[in-house]
Amino acid sequence: MEENTHPKRPKDGDFIQQRLPAWQPVMTPRTVLPALFLIGILFCPTGGLLWWNSNKVDEIMINYSQCKQYEQPVYMLPNKYKYTMSNKMDMAAIEPPAYSYSNVTSFLDPQWENPNQLTIPRCTIDFTVPHTMTQPLYLYYRLTNFYQNHRQYIKNFDSKQLLGNIVGGSALRTSCDPLAFSATGKVIYPCGLIANSMFNDTASNLTSVNTPSPLTYEFTTHGIAWPTDSKKYNPTKYAITDIVPPPNWAKRYPNGEYTAEYPPPELAMMERFQVWMHVAALSDFRKIWGKNEHDTLVAGRWRITIDMNFDTVQYKGTKWLVLSTVTSLGGYNPYLGIAYMAVGGICILIAIILTLIHLMKPRKLGDSSYLSWNQPGGGLPDNRQAKERLEKQE
Repeated sequence: MEENTHPKRPKDGDFIQQRLPAWQPVMTPRTVLPALFLIGILFCPTGGLLWWNSNKVDEIMINYSQCKQYEQPVYMLPNKYKYTMSNKMDMAAIEPPAYSYSNVTSFLDPQWENPNQLTIPRCTIDFTVPHTMTQPLYLYYRLTNFYQNHRQYIKNFDSKQLLGNIVGGSALRTSCDPLAFSATGKVIYPCGLIANSMFNDTASNLTSVNTPSPLTYEFTTHGIAWPTDSKKYNPTKYAITDIVPPPNWAKRYPNGEYTAEYPPPELAMMERFQVWMHVAALSDFRKIWGKNEHDTLVAGRWRITIDMNFDTVQYKGTKWLVLSTVTSLGGYNPYLGIAYMAVGGICILIAIILTLIHLMKPRKLGDSSYLSWNQPGGGLPDNRQAKERLEKQE
């Protein structure tokens, strides 16, 4: 008798033939009701703790998307800002934020030059800090209606180029088209849609407005990127004459070209760029701009200036300035605690209803020992009989 060596025939083994032992729970009141009560007892206090902890966060959000419409300071409408404070206070008594813009010819970012003498719109925002905000304090920007999770967008970069390596033309086109090469045939560095669309508004430090002597509250960009993200960037090995900046970066360089005086950026040192390259999952997201882990921000009127290089109006989006404290469990997020309490409450409610039904109209249960998987062999055919059938087929 020739052995059957059909290539699609599965091997004889407990795993492949599904003869491994398995646990199959039997849903009875004795097992279901305690499980529901246990989930409810665990989830409700956990949700309450998360919700209480979230309410300890102080957060100020200001929408400055329309700042370029006002050359003179104007107070913002109530829907343009939001205060979330741990201490309850009369929000009507707080002076609303005010903003206006002016044109300047130098960037706030000290690493950026202006060889082409661009006119830069700069937004000045005055806002009130109702009470002292304790460190650590984080400065974020928030974007809405910006889809970083689009399939073509999210894959449009070259990791080898970011590591500093010289990448071949075909590989670069596969990774970064349509922003792999310029019209003159030079390599775009850094290439791709993500790098080209980097959020490039630049914010200053805070300065006090209503104090006898001006105070400054400084933010740092050091340490805002994840350590795992920082490892993805190294100085480039390209020659300056072989590369050009992305289209949206070109205005900051003479004739849109890198030169010895205006060299390509050190991506390993640009942590805001690294934060931007870590794409968001939703169209409404925030990313860190800076942080201060050592100083408290005293109550009063403060001013911040922002170079408005990133236009959100053209795609019907908005951009927000977000100033927030954090707790040991993170920033302001009451929804997680509410979700935990809702799930816990529903489980307890269902458990109570099922308990009452079980007490009022108990259902007689069968003997679970007669279930097939509680029989010898787990309800599967006897191995000896299975082998005899296989031998007959051969």
